[in-house]
Amino acid sequence: MADRPNVLLIMTDQQQWQTIAGRSPARAPNVQRLVDGGILFDRAYTPCALCCPARAMLLSGAYHWHNGVFNQVHSSPSVRRDMFGDVVTYPQRLKQAGYRLGHVGKWHASHERGPMHFGFDHVAGLSPHFEAMVRPGAVASEDRWENHPRRDEVVEVSARMFRWPGSRPFAMWACVEGPEEATHMAFIAGCAERMLDRLVGQGGPWHLEVHFPEPHDAYRPLRKYLDRYPLEDIPLPPSFYDTFEGKPGMHRRESQTWGEVDEATVREGLAHYFACCEQLDAQVGRVLDRLDALGQAQDTLVIFCTDHGDMVGAHRMWIKGWIPYEECYRIPLVIRWPGRIAPGSVSPRLVQLHDIAHTLTDALGLTPLPYQDGRSLLPLFQSPEREDWEDEVLCACYGGEFLYTQRMVITDRYKYVFNGFDFDELYDLEADPHEMHNVVEDQAYAGVAEDMRDRMYRLMNRFGDPYGDDTEAYTGGGERPNRYGAPRYLMRDT
Repeated sequence: MADRPNVLLIMTDQQQWQTIAGRSPARAPNVQRLVDGGILFDRAYTPCALCCPARAMLLSGAYHWHNGVFNQVHSSPSVRRDMFGDVVTYPQRLKQAGYRLGHVGKWHASHERGPMHFGFDHVAGLSPHFEAMVRPGAVASEDRWENHPRRDEVVEVSARMFRWPGSRPFAMWACVEGPEEATHMAFIAGCAERMLDRLVGQGGPWHLEVHFPEPHDAYRPLRKYLDRYPLEDIPLPPSFYDTFEGKPGMHRRESQTWGEVDEATVREGLAHYFACCEQLDAQVGRVLDRLDALGQAQDTLVIFCTDHGDMVGAHRMWIKGWIPYEECYRIPLVIRWPGRIAPGSVSPRLVQLHDIAHTLTDALGLTPLPYQDGRSLLPLFQSPEREDWEDEVLCACYGGEFLYTQRMVITDRYKYVFNGFDFDELYDLEADPHEMHNVVEDQAYAGVAEDMRDRMYRLMNRFGDPYGDDTEAYTGGGERPNRYGAPRYLMRDT
């Protein structure tokens, strides 16, 4: 066991929390290897259920107003297309400490700077947009999906088309056929294997991030995986018949946007999604196998996570965004560190995706990040159920393609949602785990609602949210927030 271990982070895209650890029909035997050998965080949440903000927060350990990414950086209504120029990320801290860094697959934390601007030495599997940002020769031709000689061997044999109001029809899921080694998931795994060989061969501590763009829609599993999920074995989400009574109007509108969706359609979507997750798990297994074959597993801290979840038919909704439900915000998170984490540990404590940044700087003895918007998970490595852990988390959303303000605080039992576009929500996750009943106006929960509002503003103040109500309470470093001057946070260039 090394004092300063190697670090392997495997991140998927839009993967529901229930698709691992036997929580659903989805099979994930390779992620289970990590669960059995490390710690499963049973109540892990993303701070924002959108790709770009979540990934920027993972890297910086800081909320939107501190890192500069407020919504999707690639879309036309993007508030900003890049993190702030003075942002500091944990890969930069690792680089300063002598680690060699590799990045494979999806980036999406900035539209103007790529991984190499944030400390990574080697990259592979990037989209053409980001290849233009890479030093010449840094990406081998075989590590470009656009040049992959076998990509045309996988063909679509059936597809389920959806259509938003005013949009052209698009595929939400599809069945494909062809050799597994010709799929995009296998391509990313192959890039990761070659990158591992390269980093290990250079000697010294290394850090590798493998970012699979799957199981993001459109869900496109191979038929051999799809056949393992007959529709009669797929349970309907308990929230399917949500009437949205007493909920903000956007819930009903979001559901109606997807058209009239019946039970069979939802089961079909779930079957494709679960099959896609199992196919992805097989490629995660390839990366873990290569780590074993290189003799590096005992000296490597491995993290498996995702950026956010996917509704996949729950509440008759799909994908992610403003939707505050568990399917969107609760995520898989597993960490294995031989000799430091007892195999088979499970923590019920509430944690978040951006805690990973602070965990790594703490575990490796690196200089702390400027904004302490997350917390190190090291105390939970040794005592997964420790009673002194503060079980409350803050989530924040400024919208994706449409802009609005939303804040959410979650405790071990309750979820409170502030909606700038409508009235608020309160869910009792113990009595109502599928979030069918908004009890924010229920007099029986009046005390709870008041407490949760207080918690929300206290957390907003602690983390310097410019829309908090007491800037004097901020102790997080950097400039003090200005509730009435939020645009300077959006527009600053430094």
